[in-house]
Amino acid sequence: AEADSPCGLCGAAAPPYTCPRCHCRLCSLRCYRAHGSCAEAFYRDQVLEALRAERCSPPPPALRRLPELREPGDPARPAGRGLWERLSEAERDEFRRLVSSGEAAALLPHWRPWWWRGRGRVEELGDGSGGDAENEEGGEVRPGPAPPVPTSVPPLSALRASPPSPLVRFQLPNALFGYAFALSLHGGDETLLPELPGTAIAASAALRARRPFTSTAEALLSARSEARAAGLPLSPLGDSGALLAVAQLLEGRDSRDPGADVAAALWHLWRLLRAGARALPPPERGRFRGARRKVGFLLSWSRGATEELAQLAREARGVYAEVAAEEAAVAEIREGLEKVWGGPRAPSREGALEEGPW
Repeated sequence: AEADSPCGLCGAAAPPYTCPRCHCRLCSLRCYRAHGSCAEAFYRDQVLEALRAERCSPPPPALRRLPELREPGDPARPAGRGLWERLSEAERDEFRRLVSSGEAAALLPHWRPWWWRGRGRVEELGDGSGGDAENEEGGEVRPGPAPPVPTSVPPLSALRASPPSPLVRFQLPNALFGYAFALSLHGGDETLLPELPGTAIAASAALRARRPFTSTAEALLSARSEARAAGLPLSPLGDSGALLAVAQLLEGRDSRDPGADVAAALWHLWRLLRAGARALPPPERGRFRGARRKVGFLLSWSRGATEELAQLAREARGVYAEVAAEEAAVAEIREGLEKVWGGPRAPSREGALEEGPW
């Protein structure tokens, strides 16, 4: 089977990556870069195709509710005419670009996740996290209060008679990605129901169905792909920052109880799913109930899996490092393109797309 093929560059066993153009199996960023001309050609073609299709694309899902918005104190506006209809086509294009690229996060109030540990201890959470953000009084933006750690969790043996599969561990980083992604996308606003927990479900296949994963990398990269496939905007934490968030949650902030942050996150997600279900009509609550059962199961499993959590944390850190390196390489390419274009977008004149620097 293709998944059993060795790395096409160095021959290493069980390579986790695949060239998107020729489907050659690759084991690491080093081999990916050595194979880079093939993959870069693929991504160049994708960028050009996206630029060609950009102007005729429909509004992304995040914008579909804009026509419903109403501005307070504006009774003179024609009834039924929302903000989206009032924008010019150029303004709509720019808004689409800001949302899809994640740049819109810089226009929103800065927010720090509760698990953020501050400067000097961990990396900043992606380019969209606020960086050196300060509040109106000039002080550093502080993370919000951490959710409580559940005081009593039923042992896993109370939920099932037989021991769980060793692959259960890989469900956890997938679910944590959904939680961190959803919380960051909505700025921690827990009043956004059922949207906030619904976003977590959309990004995590583990919360939706019995989806097996065979590695931490597969679980995390799957969640990242699921979020994109659902049409969700880029996380304000940044693409790699959402992966870093999972690693931080798995590592925990309290050395005396390294699983406390995982338990707090899962318990928080469980309560958000319950509140989200209540905000839906009864026929639509099933997926939230199913996700809540999965979260409860993972919570029980995690409280007795200290060694497994440490291993998952190390693996999640490795995935984050790989993706962050890829992001840096892509940013370098983008910077070169913008220098050629003279701005963040390709020239609009006829044939400009075919006159790139290749």
